[in-house]
Amino acid sequence: MIHIRKQEKFQAGSQWEWGDHLFLFGNEVGKPIRPDSMSQWWRRFTQKQNIKHIRFHSLRHSSATHLINKGVHAKVIQERLGHTKMDTTMSIYAHVIEEADQKSAAHFISFFEDKTVGGNSKI
Repeated sequence: MIHIRKQEKFQAGSQWEWGDHLFLFGNEVGKPIRPDSMSQWWRRFTQKQNIKHIRFHSLRHSSATHLINKGVHAKVIQERLGHTKMDTTMSIYAHVIEEADQKSAAHFISFFEDKTVGGNSKI
């Protein structure tokens, strides 16, 4: 997304209103859109689509959690979230990463158990 905003800033040229700021939700000349506008739009969208409503900002956390659980590398998640430091991502999502790690360890336990059934260890 940041690349798209940089392209928009370049195309706007001298009409860009917000210096070096690249707001995720901004208009074509970089001016930020009011947060309550997005929240109101999101509420109407979820109602119209009959989707359980969650806060719009919670989509960010849901996305990160989903990516962690699918095994996406933490560096990729960090960049998608726009965190400048990996430590930020790791501290915010440490509990999710720990759960994913425990699930991963459980897969290895079952793998080794399958290989040693009946005393015919293949390891």
